[in-house]
Amino acid sequence: MNNINKQALMVYNPFSGKKGTHKAFPMLIKKLSEMGYRLTIHHVSRFKHVDNPIKKACQDRWDAIFIAGGDGTVNQTLQFIAEEEYRPPIGVFPFGTSNEFAKYLGMSCNTEALSIIERGNIKPIDIGKFGNRYFANIAAAGWLSDITYNTSPSLKSYFGEWAYYFHFLKTLFLTKPSDTISCDVSPNEVISDLSLFLLMNGNSVGPFEHLIKTSTYNDGYFHLLTCKKTNRFQLFFLLLAKKLNITVNPSIIHHTKIKSGSFRIPESVSLNLDGEKSYVKNLNFKVLPQHLHVFSSTSK
Repeated sequence: MNNINKQALMVYNPFSGKKGTHKAFPMLIKKLSEMGYRLTIHHVSRFKHVDNPIKKACQDRWDAIFIAGGDGTVNQTLQFIAEEEYRPPIGVFPFGTSNEFAKYLGMSCNTEALSIIERGNIKPIDIGKFGNRYFANIAAAGWLSDITYNTSPSLKSYFGEWAYYFHFLKTLFLTKPSDTISCDVSPNEVISDLSLFLLMNGNSVGPFEHLIKTSTYNDGYFHLLTCKKTNRFQLFFLLLAKKLNITVNPSIIHHTKIKSGSFRIPESVSLNLDGEKSYVKNLNFKVLPQHLHVFSSTSK
């Protein structure tokens, strides 16, 4: 048992993910206490934004901030941490539906997360900034990009990540591509006539996980995946072919890596940051290299 008292904040969202997952929360508190963490627990309501306790933990230079919730809870917490001069190491317990950021850190289950925290594996990671908002894992806009926040909370509670796949197929076949999006990725390169774009810190986001074969970890770049306007059936068969590793026409979906860019999105199209519907002051993107320190597996 570690008797050294370390001050830490636990940001807990009791509404995230499957209901059964939350039975593990008392065990997590007990294990972290045994590691020497003196915890202050902050409960997050789905109707409120996380606020003052996070800024206080940064300004008082606490030893860690833990997050028990999904990607949306991570994103809300990040808005406060990213602005501070001192940013405590962050540990994530995957209590959400898809938990993309926890997977990125190697914390795909609570047991892994506890093991990594106990070993004290901490490393710096890049994050993204879109306008005046920060994101840890993904920014997206256009057709199919609203699935995470439009999927029924009750479906997510009972079916977990499968609820996203059901809603993805429903949206794919019952809706039309959105208005055209374009992006300037360099002074000499403009990608236009798009129905969808995704900016990703890693290379695994739901049904798009097989579209990028190599990953990006803390090299100052994010993946940019763009999809040209096309009909729903052509896109479905393209994704299916990628899933089965069948060579397909690469002209519809394009992949590159960028440090910054500027996007043009119609007013009718919403921006998705880490699975949450977001509003930003402008549509400029940039990578913030090694801006956060996180508890993470050392294999990435």
